[in-house]
Amino acid sequence: MSSIYYPIYQIVGWALAYALLMFSVSQRPIFSQTEYYFGAVLIGSAAVCSHLVRCGYKRWMKHFNTSWQMIYLVLGSVIGGLIAGLVLWLTVWLMAGTQWYPPIAPGRMQAVFNMVYWSNSINMMLLLFLWSASYIAIVRTRMLRDAEQALMQGQLDLLIQQLNPHFLFNMLNNIRAMIIENPNKARDAITQLADMLRYNLQAHKHTEVALCDELDIVEQYVALNKMQYEERLQYHQEVDAEAYRALIPRLLLQQSIENAIKHGIAGYRHGGELNLSVRRVGEQLQIIITNPYQGPTAVKDTVQPSSRGRHRAQGSGIGLANSQSRLALMYGHQASIDLACNEATQQATLTILLPYRVAEGVQL
Repeated sequence: MSSIYYPIYQIVGWALAYALLMFSVSQRPIFSQTEYYFGAVLIGSAAVCSHLVRCGYKRWMKHFNTSWQMIYLVLGSVIGGLIAGLVLWLTVWLMAGTQWYPPIAPGRMQAVFNMVYWSNSINMMLLLFLWSASYIAIVRTRMLRDAEQALMQGQLDLLIQQLNPHFLFNMLNNIRAMIIENPNKARDAITQLADMLRYNLQAHKHTEVALCDELDIVEQYVALNKMQYEERLQYHQEVDAEAYRALIPRLLLQQSIENAIKHGIAGYRHGGELNLSVRRVGEQLQIIITNPYQGPTAVKDTVQPSSRGRHRAQGSGIGLANSQSRLALMYGHQASIDLACNEATQQATLTILLPYRVAEGVQL
């Protein structure tokens, strides 16, 4: 249970218990205003005991297995209930014979003790059992959530690590082909590649970046490829003003452009146009990438329904499948990626939808 919200949960929970207790007691034929005070003493004592049980759990039982934790909580509830009943009995005994409570008749001490102590102790035990069950459920839920987040972060890191060697291998092959033909262009390409690698090496710091930062890397990547493909690669981009500050997964756009060039430009003798469009659509960021397509054999990445009802990419192994895995881990059902290939128009269209969120501290 978060330390920030714990006091709120305690106050609200025990206040509700006090309200229910007073409502129940007020329905009795004999009821006095002193019962409000006695109820506050009883519930307050149980609340203090629950806090002590929590402190003991965090100090001694946090790393024990579930069985020992449950035994501890059960014993804590029993002892807490007995203590709360005892505090109430001592309060009644001390107030007996005062202006707030009538004196206890001679010979009635044991009967009054049994009536006040045992019934209220059992009620507080049951209430503390309920508190313990709620507490352990919240703690376990938080532990499960933290474990899932750690697993997701580990999977994201692994996916990003897969991108770096894939990207570097392709670029080094391109530059190697230019070294003999045009050393000056090869030198410029190495400079641009160094800037891009610097960007890639920072991937562990932030899983999301502003679109404007990702576009800078995409433009450098396209410039590197134009040195190889020259006029065969025609690149155009159209980005709405609102979209520049939007957050997107790091390297998602660069990887998508890389796949479009690999499957839509490199395999065609005359190349073609590669178009990028990014705009805000309601509460989503829409990214559309189009490239030439001339039939199933021209595009290796295809999207097919999977057994889980989602879509998956096949072909490159790292391409669309990697992007889909990252989006599923980061956004769940709030994001989607879809590849549509139209033989009539000879065009492949990749559509990515992300939740629209603005990056802080970005100045355009």
